[in-house]
Amino acid sequence: MEEVDKIIIDALKHLDCDIGDDIQSLKQFDADMVVNAISTCLEAVTLDVTLPKRLPPSMSSRLNIASSLAQHIKDLGFRGDMGYQTILYCNEVEVRRVLMFLIERLPRESIKNIPAEEMGYVPKIIKIIEDKIKDTVRQVWIPSSLLKYGIREYDGGYLVNSLGNSCPLLNENLDMPKSRNKDEVLKQYWIHNLPDVTRQCSPRKLIPSLLFKDSRFLKNPDLLNTIRKQSENISLDDIQNMKITLSSGDVNADVKMIAGKEETGEKIIEQEKENRIIDVANELEAIKLKYIALQEVTKNNELQLSQLRIMKNEEQEVLKNTLSKVKLKTKTLAVINKEENMAKLKNIIQNASDRLVELANQWNEVQTPLLDEYRSLQNTLTTEEAKMQEEQQKLNNMKETYQKLVEDLREKSLLEKNLIQKCQQLNRNNNRSAYTRRILEIIGNIRKQNDEIQKVLKDTREIQKDINNLSGQVDRSFTLSEELIFSDAKQDETARKAYKLLAALRDECSSILKAVTDLGLAERESRNLQEQIENEKSKEIAAKLERVNSDLEQIQKETQSLLKQS
Repeated sequence: MEEVDKIIIDALKHLDCDIGDDIQSLKQFDADMVVNAISTCLEAVTLDVTLPKRLPPSMSSRLNIASSLAQHIKDLGFRGDMGYQTILYCNEVEVRRVLMFLIERLPRESIKNIPAEEMGYVPKIIKIIEDKIKDTVRQVWIPSSLLKYGIREYDGGYLVNSLGNSCPLLNENLDMPKSRNKDEVLKQYWIHNLPDVTRQCSPRKLIPSLLFKDSRFLKNPDLLNTIRKQSENISLDDIQNMKITLSSGDVNADVKMIAGKEETGEKIIEQEKENRIIDVANELEAIKLKYIALQEVTKNNELQLSQLRIMKNEEQEVLKNTLSKVKLKTKTLAVINKEENMAKLKNIIQNASDRLVELANQWNEVQTPLLDEYRSLQNTLTTEEAKMQEEQQKLNNMKETYQKLVEDLREKSLLEKNLIQKCQQLNRNNNRSAYTRRILEIIGNIRKQNDEIQKVLKDTREIQKDINNLSGQVDRSFTLSEELIFSDAKQDETARKAYKLLAALRDECSSILKAVTDLGLAERESRNLQEQIENEKSKEIAAKLERVNSDLEQIQKETQSLLKQS
């Protein structure tokens, strides 16, 4: 099969398939390469169809693409077992069969058979861009707002497109040192007590706070001039007369006294805001107190209501018990001293019992023969069904075997005819002559194998014929010997012993022949089982199951991620 694989790979390379030079056989093909090869062949066979050349990462998209390719192949007349599993979990034999089927249907004069070197650089780039756009359009688009942090996979990497980490422009008033101010007290405060800018607000509010303060002062030059005039009116004597201590509380108080005038404009605005906030807080507190009081009243009412319901249920139970007792006593008083009623009831009960016994006897008389007949019919039906099922199973197995043999024979005959026709129609160039030589070698090998098989069959028939002749000679010899010895065995004791030994020898020879025949049958069954084992191993069931399990886990992960995103 190596020569066949080389022919298939060479044909795929002429169709501009992306196959590396290190790929020498179809056994090295993976799912992506199989999809690329099948899509290229289908596009060459049906010119008005455009198919994806690669499998997407999403498992559901993979299944859709594989099912679509399988349907296209079936539409072309492929008669073998073809489905998405043939493409996603294929083995060497299935890939070879499908690619040979597609290559046989390629047109002889196709545009796609032109070598890739004839295409210029710009057309190549345009073709790559078109393929990228087609692949992108076929994929399911998910909005960036539904993705976690707006991250999506793209061409082996990741693309970030998200506004999920944005936040509103919130600012705070920051206390920062001023380089132009040379007061030592303020410098000591800035050095030892003033927190860093990054600690005065949260990281998200830091940049808005810095930008807002700068822009506010730039847009309000009058406020800046007022603050500067007020700071110039402060004398150095006022600052020097203040008590400076090492405690942070005193330093903060002194700094607030000195810097108070500098921030007078800001405090006026802040004071108004604080007054509004205090008023709203007071109103909210009053409403909260009213709400708490109403909650207490509601709880008390609910407690009283539950107690009343419990009392009501208890009273209803007492009433039910009392009514039942009254009814019982009423019935008892009605029955007391009523001997006639007792006698009537006994007669009714006796009559009902007799009637019931009579009906049971009648039913048994009718039921017994019917049950026996039913059981016999059921046993007969079960036996017939078992026989029918066994015969049906044998018939189905024979039909399947016959169909497989007929299909294999038809495929091989068709393949041989096509190869012979192509060999006759090929031109006399180097590549085609090499193909012709390889095909003729393959056909010669097939004929040699066929001749060897026929020779083995002929030898087998001759051996079987010899065995039958020898068996007949042995039987005739034993029969003649028995007739000759039997006539003398009536009078001679030695002849009688010889007759017994001859009979024992005949039985032993028969058992030996039977053992040899059984051994041959066992060897033939062993060879058949070995061939079946090799066929099952070639299907690579274990590897396919591992791939199916991994794909199932991937589908479950994708489902969970989509559920989380939704």
